[in-house]
Amino acid sequence: LSAYDLATEMWFQKGDPSAPVLTNWERPWRKYGGDNPTTLYLSAPVSPGMTYRLRGPIGDAVYAGVQVYTRGPGYNAPSANLSDRALLGDGRDIDIQIGGEAPADGRGWLPLVADDYLVMVRLYHREPPAGEHGLTITRVGEADGPALTWAQRADRAEEFFREEIASTLAVTETLRAAGVNAYPPPDAPVHQPRYTGALFPTLDNVYDGFYVQLQPGQALLLRGRAPAARFWSFVFYDRWFNTPDFPRHRCYLTGSDMVLDADGGYEAILGPEDPGHPNWIDTAGLTEGIFAIRCLLPEDKRLPESRVVDLHALRPSTTKGIH
Repeated sequence: LSAYDLATEMWFQKGDPSAPVLTNWERPWRKYGGDNPTTLYLSAPVSPGMTYRLRGPIGDAVYAGVQVYTRGPGYNAPSANLSDRALLGDGRDIDIQIGGEAPADGRGWLPLVADDYLVMVRLYHREPPAGEHGLTITRVGEADGPALTWAQRADRAEEFFREEIASTLAVTETLRAAGVNAYPPPDAPVHQPRYTGALFPTLDNVYDGFYVQLQPGQALLLRGRAPAARFWSFVFYDRWFNTPDFPRHRCYLTGSDMVLDADGGYEAILGPEDPGHPNWIDTAGLTEGIFAIRCLLPEDKRLPESRVVDLHALRPSTTKGIH
């Protein structure tokens, strides 16, 4: 239902690049494809023959980035990118041109080349945003062809819906094959998902994940050191690569949430039962899913050690805090 809802809004209702409208991907009731609860993902269709203007405030976001995507054979490839200070300057507003010739007034610019078809804005916050965003995208000048018909939009929505489901299944199966309850060693075989046509990586992020499989009474104990990055988060996803109901279940921790020890290390516990630990990642009763770390503009990144533990044997010590 989430995939269908996203596909119809994104490519049927708002799918014409001659009259673009931003789609907010993630809602508490609509999640998809490795959503991050504290991030706004906003996308709009674009055409290389047209010029657009993207502008508006970023609120209290700790990061803003704009990424253009090109169609590859079965996947989406990052194309032009603007982020961080190159995008914002000293202010809290975005005002950039997408496509066309580089503006003479020095405004930020993202070129569009052949096969570019989508632009995505990412706004990272420390807590899930409470209100709507204030960004808009408009076409500047004439369109380079007729508007898409409703039939063409319906075909694109159906294609994307099928890709969403196939991509989600492929990511889950790939992570399960690569390793369970721990990151694979550096010399492990590389596993690539067969379908990634509805996933949209960004050049500013590094993602690491593995499949989680617990028995009743078990939890996953994670120990490591905080990465040096603009933003980082630990997130638990279900088997469909979507977060559980995060307004009710704290299925994620950001760098600002994590309680660290005096040396910058951390201990976190992931599982379905509350261990009384300050760094608990709540799986909302699930014993299977995906654990992922997201590091934004990383300068130094170290993956944590993980092991399965008996939660009931662990609980008395964890209530005392970090060790």
